[in-house]
Amino acid sequence: MKSNTKTIITSKGSSISNALTELWRSPALIRAFASRDLYVRYAQTYLGFAWSIIQPLFGLATLFVLFNKIAGIPTDGIPFLAFALSGLIFWNYFNYVLSQSAGAIVAMQAMVKKIYLPRLSIPTAKALVGLVDYSVGLVLLIGTCLYYDISLKGLLFLPIILAGTAMGALGIGLTISAISLRYRDLQQIIPFALQLLFFLTPVAYPTSMLVSLLGKEWQWLVYLNPLAGMLELFRGFLFGTDFSTMAWLSIIITPVLLFIGLLSFVKADKKMADIV
Repeated sequence: MKSNTKTIITSKGSSISNALTELWRSPALIRAFASRDLYVRYAQTYLGFAWSIIQPLFGLATLFVLFNKIAGIPTDGIPFLAFALSGLIFWNYFNYVLSQSAGAIVAMQAMVKKIYLPRLSIPTAKALVGLVDYSVGLVLLIGTCLYYDISLKGLLFLPIILAGTAMGALGIGLTISAISLRYRDLQQIIPFALQLLFFLTPVAYPTSMLVSLLGKEWQWLVYLNPLAGMLELFRGFLFGTDFSTMAWLSIIITPVLLFIGLLSFVKADKKMADIV
């Protein structure tokens, strides 16, 4: 059955609504990009998919040694492995989606120059690929919670936190992707910026530590980091710990970041094939 949908390309460029409509109509293209990324990721490796299990375990072991054994960071009475995993799975997903979406257009510049396609589908596919490692980490978290006899009822709120993480990461990634089309130096800064952001994000320590360092009057700065409040909320739902009402600021800011990212990307889309 033929589709009557027509795509009109003009020199005026597109709009956010048109870009999202094109994206909605291209699920097969997004799946194709995601499948390609997964294949390339594990191609010519001896362990293949096993790396999705090894990497979070190695990261967890590193956090355990540094933050628990050496630094002795308190975790509000929660077993450290469960506490750290509850933050690590979201951080790894955020880190992957942001870094991959930020460089997605530059990495596929040959295709962008030759043919027209919904370009928003290229970075969006990264959010799907990141769910593979996230799912593995989630299984490890569930197993850890069962081992420590922690109720899993809080996982009912997980989709909200995951959606917020995806929107925040994709929003920042799209903004960087649009800017780096002209200023490629930005691509070199991303790894260093993410390393710094990791230590400013309460992955292996409670948010209250950052708040105590800045003081109550400046605590809102902590929650401008979208992951800070979302991790605090998730741990509150899962472990029954207290969370600040300010944590909701991180949830509110994620759609704002996504809107800014979409706006930046759509504006850059007009001349993307010429400057990429």
